[in-house]
Amino acid sequence: MELPPTRRIAAPRSRRRVWWISFALFALLGVLWATALPLFAGPDEPAHITRAVSVERGQWLGDKIPRTNGGWRAIDIPEVVVSSASFACYVFHNEVTADCLKYQGSERVVRSDTPAGTYFPGYYLIVAIPSLISVQAFGIYLMRYLSALLCAALLASALASVRSFPNARIGAVGLAVAVTPVVLFINGTVNPQSLEISAAIAAWASVLALVATPAEMGFDRRLIVRIAVAFSALGLSRNFAPIWIAAILGAACFVAGMPIVKRWVRDRAIQIAALVIGISTLSQIVWNVVIAPLDVGQSPAKASFANLVPGGLSDLSRFELMRMTIARSGYFFNSMIGDFGWVGFKSPYAVIVLWTALIGLVLALALAVSSRRRAVVLLLIAATTTLLPLLIEYRTMRSLGGVWQGRYTLPLAVGVPILGAYLIGDSSIGNRLARSRLALVVGIALGVGHVLAFAQSLRRFSVGNNGAFKYWSNAAWAPPLGALPLTLTFIAVLSIWLVWMLRPAPDGLLEAVQDVTSTNRWAPHSKATRQNS
Repeated sequence: MELPPTRRIAAPRSRRRVWWISFALFALLGVLWATALPLFAGPDEPAHITRAVSVERGQWLGDKIPRTNGGWRAIDIPEVVVSSASFACYVFHNEVTADCLKYQGSERVVRSDTPAGTYFPGYYLIVAIPSLISVQAFGIYLMRYLSALLCAALLASALASVRSFPNARIGAVGLAVAVTPVVLFINGTVNPQSLEISAAIAAWASVLALVATPAEMGFDRRLIVRIAVAFSALGLSRNFAPIWIAAILGAACFVAGMPIVKRWVRDRAIQIAALVIGISTLSQIVWNVVIAPLDVGQSPAKASFANLVPGGLSDLSRFELMRMTIARSGYFFNSMIGDFGWVGFKSPYAVIVLWTALIGLVLALALAVSSRRRAVVLLLIAATTTLLPLLIEYRTMRSLGGVWQGRYTLPLAVGVPILGAYLIGDSSIGNRLARSRLALVVGIALGVGHVLAFAQSLRRFSVGNNGAFKYWSNAAWAPPLGALPLTLTFIAVLSIWLVWMLRPAPDGLLEAVQDVTSTNRWAPHSKATRQNS
């Protein structure tokens, strides 16, 4: 299959163009969410911003505070950052608008404390760079925007990798389902989990693209770079990251089979990537062991749960503990999709219904058409996503209270639609589904869900959770640029993003062959490949 000279030149350029357009769209969605949210509306955002500002000023740990546990540390930060505590005026009060927040003060350095003082510093060192310019409201928004750009780069890489799936369009459907409203919401805040979730999505997509590489082809070095970046970013994100890395790599190995895994082990570029990933992950593990960042002390969640149980949590029987844990399983699922933790507001229930239907569709089709071994892998990922939060809650309820949230499981959960779409695309019905109206139906459903979630977020902060439908009119609080312009811009960008994601595309493996054979620099086996073709 000798490619014409124009195609050989165009293929790398086409890949770069795809990445940059994808990056721009993901970045715009993240920036729009970051702008629509009032300051400190992200989960634990005051603590993360305080941590970021202190790390950027060289305080990687701060001073231990007597009679405290976990991550509490005393630090020196600008006075205005301390006023972030005023977020309490609207948090957990869904009818209180964000206009009560008073973030003001000088940049004079004062003594304060943070509950996130022992979290791994990698993410904070990057996103806090704008704080060296300003820690006023403008600087906080810049920190959010920088975090959104980091996540957009990883998600663009995920889409680039999905284009090498056995069927690129079906793979894009799985990726689009994986990017729930909560993913975009977290990407618009200062929170290391934004990096963790986006890196996990990129890791799932990229390692499965590696599985799809035909045996007669050389490995695409660009893909290996994406794998190294995604897994390294995941390893440096949060303390649970090593567990997710092991799960993703384990699932990929079982899906690939032993002959392909042996081929990976022999490849020099993959060996180098594995070394980079190992160093990044090991640094997180060493930090976890030496610094022990997990908070094992009294938490607000434990206090609130204890108030609901006569005699306190310590008196719960095993049966009662199990019952309370199982009762929270619905919350774990919802808060991966449209239940926005911390501030406690929810998207309309239709959003949960839409995503449940789409996830169920992908899961059912994948289990029906894939081989037994691959179906078992997918089923194990889905079962672990369901059972892991229950197990952790059961084990920690007495000591920490109900602290787990669905977004904590997202790095594993996003693998269900991505792996499911990969398996569907690699089956006999993949091409037929790609030519059907499936992508159109999924795109419309996802578009409706994202718009409802975004609009409800603006409504909650502008006029209250059950305020006027026209939340942009006579609102007590308005985001920068205004609620209505932000909503209309979000709808426009989201529509373009969905069309770009789910548009008809060349077959994933064919496109990969064309790209890899376009230059000998990236394809040491291209001559043999052309002869076989």
